[in-house]
Amino acid sequence: MITNESINFLRNIPPYQFLDEATLRSIAGNLSLEFFPKNTHILTQEGPPSLSLRVIKKGGVKISLANEDEMIIDYRSEGDSFGYVSLISGDKSRANVVAVEDTICYQIPKDIILEIINTQPVFGEYFMKSFFKNYIDRTYKEMRNKNLLFKEGEKLLYTTHIEKIISASPITARSDISIKEAAAIMSQNSISALILTDGEGSPAGIITDRDMRDKVVAEGRELTSPATDIMSSGLVTVDSRSTCFDALSTMIKHNIHHLLVTKGGVLSGVVTNHDFMLMQGTSPLSILKNIDRQKNAEELVPIRDNINQTLAILLKEGVGASHILRIITELHDRLIMKIIDLSIGKIGSSHCPFAFFVYGAEGRREETFKTVFHCAIVYDNEKTYCEKKDIDEYCQYLIENLQDTLGECGLPLFETAPLGKDVPIFGDISEWESKVLTALRSRNNDFVMTAKKILDSRALYGNASIVEAFRERIYRKIREDETYGFQMMDDPAEHESSVGFFKKFFVSENGEQLKKFDMKERGITPIVDAVRAMSVKADIHETSTLERLDILTREALIPAELSHNIKSAFKFLLHLLLQSQLIKKESNMSIDNLIEPEKLSLLEKKTLKEAF
Repeated sequence: MITNESINFLRNIPPYQFLDEATLRSIAGNLSLEFFPKNTHILTQEGPPSLSLRVIKKGGVKISLANEDEMIIDYRSEGDSFGYVSLISGDKSRANVVAVEDTICYQIPKDIILEIINTQPVFGEYFMKSFFKNYIDRTYKEMRNKNLLFKEGEKLLYTTHIEKIISASPITARSDISIKEAAAIMSQNSISALILTDGEGSPAGIITDRDMRDKVVAEGRELTSPATDIMSSGLVTVDSRSTCFDALSTMIKHNIHHLLVTKGGVLSGVVTNHDFMLMQGTSPLSILKNIDRQKNAEELVPIRDNINQTLAILLKEGVGASHILRIITELHDRLIMKIIDLSIGKIGSSHCPFAFFVYGAEGRREETFKTVFHCAIVYDNEKTYCEKKDIDEYCQYLIENLQDTLGECGLPLFETAPLGKDVPIFGDISEWESKVLTALRSRNNDFVMTAKKILDSRALYGNASIVEAFRERIYRKIREDETYGFQMMDDPAEHESSVGFFKKFFVSENGEQLKKFDMKERGITPIVDAVRAMSVKADIHETSTLERLDILTREALIPAELSHNIKSAFKFLLHLLLQSQLIKKESNMSIDNLIEPEKLSLLEKKTLKEAF
């Protein structure tokens, strides 16, 4: 029974599929079955060599090298082999092999493998060309790629605590010194930033070399003036146990070049943007700086490619999707803000305060490589008829200029009538409240979907408090009227499963989307919709799906285990989507949200099914 079953199994996988029937029967007659429970160490790095070649019948294993950190070489699943390297060398195992789930393997003895290599050249060639390439080349590639994100041999940017890259203790001075004294201290210590402390020794402000240039030299300020006249008091800090990535994200968000690091609430050091350079000219901070210094739309054109290039590097490094989305958001935010600045520079400023907000994926900080900007304008209610007419005309003019500028930059244009051709994407708080609630009651599914996306809005430019007031009004109305609550849950409850009873993926059966399915529509959106509905009901104003889940869990509105499972599935779906989009981008294909399950590895398929 096992002989026929094993022959049928081996017949369909390389390189066994290249062997003749007699050889297959010889293998089948000599193999045995092994069972490895989840987390079993099958082979140990520097340990005894494998005495057999193992072929995974069911389950999966992780192959890794252990240095200061675990370096994952590969995941193997159904139909894959392992143990070949140490079997051939006969001295020791080169890597750790661990079962990532309950795993069953066929075990083929060493003497049988050596005999086949000698008599069937195609068998040995397969492992030499394919197995060694996957194993050794991927190891070296991993090492080379890591060097892009290393800081002089330090651990990866995304796993290293910020305290690890602080090179010296912070230089401080009392806040009652003069500018001249501050300059002397900075010169003597060859530092680009000096921290001023108050009477209790706590940081009160920071002076940078830029402050010396812009506020002293350029303005002709007296050197005897107090140093506090030129210091920046809005200090931004991170805890020393934060990762370098979190520190980098903070610097990007606040557009600063020096970041204070604290340990137990006490200042322990300062890091600068130079500490975070990933590679010359393509670090997120260098892109940010490049955006800020551009003077016209044409100069912004190549920046979009630089952003995508950096994101591609991060994704290939194995950086998590949630981290990549944060970087995408911060860079795209700054790009849009620059475009708004350029447009306002053309048409002039408005005398009425307003807020330019983004919504949907942008509002949730969940943009992928397939970017379609969703944005609108809201302003205060307190306007006379003349003032309202003026601000409406200004908003219309600004939107037209933004579209023109986006076009010049080669960026996608945003929808100017997502709620209907007669419904403008600007208005006061009351008008927006009416627009959204009307759309939620609409029978037009597109309008309903847009209204829900607007609930994920966040301010990008202008007066952020106006957006908060607008969202608060809508959230309150939805909570007060149950019909809106039911409407919010309609879509999540009706989403069809993407896998059937026998775990087959439901895909399109005709047209251009043959054998594909929409990862965003069928996998990501159902989670987004359900979490949004619960968050609005709980009056949670955070827009990020993952952060909403954290708050719902802290407030005991979702069981912790369920929340963890949802977050894990959500991150995996996003990562798979980003990976698919990157492949299409690098192949000059149209970027979309479709994936082809049959092109995934066996382990990816299994994980995807578990996520669904």
